[in-house]
Amino acid sequence: MDARIFLISLCFLCVSSDYVIKKNCKEATPSLCSIHNVVVEPCLRGPRLCIVKPEKSYSINVDFTPHFSANGLKVAMYSDEKKTNSFETAIKTPADGCGLVACPLVAEERKNFDLQFTLAKMSPGKFPIKMKIYDEDDETRQCCFTFNVKIRK
Repeated sequence: MDARIFLISLCFLCVSSDYVIKKNCKEATPSLCSIHNVVVEPCLRGPRLCIVKPEKSYSINVDFTPHFSANGLKVAMYSDEKKTNSFETAIKTPADGCGLVACPLVAEERKNFDLQFTLAKMSPGKFPIKMKIYDEDDETRQCCFTFNVKIRK
């Protein structure tokens, strides 16, 4: 009986989370970071875009290898709901990243972390979300990527 419950739970997990198609940020130097996988849960209709609802809790798992060292880290998420490439709306304001991964950050050491986020009330439509993981002393040393979501009410 317990094995059946485990299998059903595993099937639900596979259906509700998905890898997302990500792109490097234009302002980031691609040689400074390798983003291996990004998983959003729940991510209906992934991997091209996740269908999300405002004011609902989501989780993102990021698997990356920084090619730089840092004593302190910041993590931030922004949306570009106006599609102006400005990423003006903060989903997660810059916060301490050392609570997510061990600091100091060591170059070439693969890291993995989970972050919870909620989208505020937004107009329905498709737009990108940007996530930055960066050295708090030098913001040019960063891992940065975007992925697409579609807001559905």
